[in-house]
Amino acid sequence: MGVDEALATLCRDSATLRFYAWEAPTLSIGYAQRSDEIDLAACRKSTVHLVRRPTGGRAVLHRQDLTYSLILPLRPPWTKISITESCRRINICLLRGLELLGLEVSVGLRSRQTDGALSPFCFPAISQHELLVGGKKVIGSAQRRFPAALLQQGSILLDFDPAGILDLLCPDERTAAAGALGTVGSLREALGRLPNRLQVETAIRDGFAEEMGVEFVEGELEPEECRLSMELAATRYGSENWTFRR
Repeated sequence: MGVDEALATLCRDSATLRFYAWEAPTLSIGYAQRSDEIDLAACRKSTVHLVRRPTGGRAVLHRQDLTYSLILPLRPPWTKISITESCRRINICLLRGLELLGLEVSVGLRSRQTDGALSPFCFPAISQHELLVGGKKVIGSAQRRFPAALLQQGSILLDFDPAGILDLLCPDERTAAAGALGTVGSLREALGRLPNRLQVETAIRDGFAEEMGVEFVEGELEPEECRLSMELAATRYGSENWTFRR
């Protein structure tokens, strides 16, 4: 989280597309989400860590996913369009990436919440322009604009085990929640096999490159980005004051 914010804070002229996984099962909650929406005792029992993202949206369980972040310099056309429109344009890039994996993708035409019992969680809620494979949501994204850049973070479900989320709910909420999770899909389900992580990264990267008309080159963090990311990790994302600020 510190790296993503550092890249957005220090962004200059180049776009950055970053992929990463998580060392341990982690629930990331949105920038403005209330922490009391999460059952902390259930997280501890399931040994799930908790972190507050720099972007908005609802809680995402990172356990069987590939996480991406996109940092775009905040200049035209991005300064002249709404967040909804910017999400639509970015989703076109993601759609192309999924197509390069051989998937048929549709786009959600209107927002819908599948079940009120899962309101703290991202994937059962389908927003306008969301990408669906077999009618199911496989990517959840959230966005925030910094003074210098637009930051979008997202989770691509390589696999999905409903029990992972159900375990974080109170027992009396699980029955209602289980039905809502029928709208959540995964690349394993769609492809009939668990995809190679590098294969997914390559397809998504190529989708962005094709649709944005750019070429991505591999790079490393600059010293200034490293320093700021470590500072943010220590003082913000590793701090209970930040995690439970709401």
